[in-house]
Amino acid sequence: MKKKILLLITVFVMIFSQVFISNTYGYSNVVRVGLTTNFSGFSTVNIGGQSVTAGYSSGNSFYEIGYFDLSQGATASKSYSYYIAVGGSYSSYSEAETYSQSLNGYLTVPAYVGNGVWNVYIGPYESNERAVQASQNYPYEASVRVPGEYTVLVSSVSGNSFLYDYSGGYFAVTGDSAVNIGGSSYRGYIEFYPSGGGFTAVNVVSLDSYLWGVVPSEVPASWSSEALKAQAVAARTFTLNKISSGAESSAYDICDNTHCQMYTGTQNETASTTEAVNATSGQVITYGGQLINAVYCSSGGGVTDSSANVWGGETPYLVSVEEIEGAEVVEWERSFTFSELSNLLAANGANIGKLVYVNVERSDNGRVYSMTFSGEQGSYTIEKESVRSFFGSTAEGSLKSRVFDISFVYNDGSSEFTLEMKGQGYGHGVGLSQYGAKSMADAGYTYDEIIKHYYTGVEITSY
Repeated sequence: MKKKILLLITVFVMIFSQVFISNTYGYSNVVRVGLTTNFSGFSTVNIGGQSVTAGYSSGNSFYEIGYFDLSQGATASKSYSYYIAVGGSYSSYSEAETYSQSLNGYLTVPAYVGNGVWNVYIGPYESNERAVQASQNYPYEASVRVPGEYTVLVSSVSGNSFLYDYSGGYFAVTGDSAVNIGGSSYRGYIEFYPSGGGFTAVNVVSLDSYLWGVVPSEVPASWSSEALKAQAVAARTFTLNKISSGAESSAYDICDNTHCQMYTGTQNETASTTEAVNATSGQVITYGGQLINAVYCSSGGGVTDSSANVWGGETPYLVSVEEIEGAEVVEWERSFTFSELSNLLAANGANIGKLVYVNVERSDNGRVYSMTFSGEQGSYTIEKESVRSFFGSTAEGSLKSRVFDISFVYNDGSSEFTLEMKGQGYGHGVGLSQYGAKSMADAGYTYDEIIKHYYTGVEITSY
């Protein structure tokens, strides 16, 4: 018993140190990550394979309700069932479980109802009418419990199941060092946020623990330390700017995929990437004393783009820069027959008749700014990032970049032209180029030199 109490105290110190750390600039050291890739709108998820501390989350704080051995496995499910509450109130799960086991002949479950109080429920019942009838037939006092959007049933293989039935916070779980849900492991704790008739898992975690999972998910851990540190500082700045400028949704600050930045929990953590995060802990990129929007891409293709050419609006630190000579780039090729392009245009509402020519206009940096399709009955022009996304519905998806050359090949057999593209680069091309950073690090540049090359006029500061 003493060992378990000591372990719980250790867990609480870890969690609350994440939540309540503050800093000079008021930046948050806690990140709410929406695990939307695998755990969005789910009704049931595997949880455990370990001992966990269960509780609830409110205002980025975790409150314990009990410590449970789920080493044999368990599931957490949205409860749509009705129950009847019987037998008074208890101050712990074990007390409620003892009373629950004394009710021979009834299907019972301990239920947490808030403010440190546990009840015992009988059920489940599929309707309110059935629950009312059961409460009337029960020989002692009983009250019907209607499922809420927050109600979660934890069913453990080992038998220590329970119901969370408290509207004062969202059900949450944490492990001794990390918690496993659905086969993936995460530090901090997992909050079950009601959404879509089910739940979306939100990982509430300290900033640097979050970055331990981001950096190796964004770039190979085998890259040199200066490239990894540049990625860590850019990712930290991107995250804090995202939180301060507007969260991704009401439920979480940032998502776990390329729409924001890749995050896979502990799955890809390595010693080299964790060291890069730790070595730069507290460091962010600023311009004029303010956090920058530290966007980055996989490969700049030899020259990065300005934000104005991609999203519109001038951003002084997001301007086009040439990459160092010999910078590693991603190369790609695509080809489309004119018939395929005509079908694609028609699918996008561009009825320009038979396609006869394709022309591209370039920015001063050589990247394609616009693409015009000319037909017998008119023309259709796409600009900026639409040049890439226009091809999103094709088999290979959007173009990898807007750094490409075009040529036309005539096919005698089909009596039509094919548009051939040969390009380099991967992504929107703005800000830090990950492969460019690798090349600079390999050439002997330090992480701060890499950052200041790709983000014009910035400073790296500690907070």
